[in-house]
Amino acid sequence: MELTQQQKEAAFDEKADELGEALEEWYEEEAQAIDANIVEDAPSGTGGSIISKTPAIDSKRVLDASSVTSEILDIEIPPEIIKPGGYDSCDEMLDDLLPKLRDVYSGKRKVKKRKVEKEMIEV
Repeated sequence: MELTQQQKEAAFDEKADELGEALEEWYEEEAQAIDANIVEDAPSGTGGSIISKTPAIDSKRVLDASSVTSEILDIEIPPEIIKPGGYDSCDEMLDDLLPKLRDVYSGKRKVKKRKVEKEMIEV
């Protein structure tokens, strides 16, 4: 028996805290790994550093968080719900992604199936 949209939303809500904590942990690990590669004394000139002008986690990197959503929700993050350019903070990412993931999970928001998923379904 297929769950209703409301039942799926309720199921997501039950997992929301766990998902938020896991995504926050993922974000911190990713941001730390990026920061570790930045040279501390990189020249910034009078206009500031170019490093400070980029998002902490870019949109392509957010796709790597699908490992978290796959484990907790059994779905990957659809690329089309990620904010173009990425996120400057973990709070910004969570505020943007969690409502969108809830809509995808419940079926309220339709997303394109990835080619790999389509091929696996057809087999």
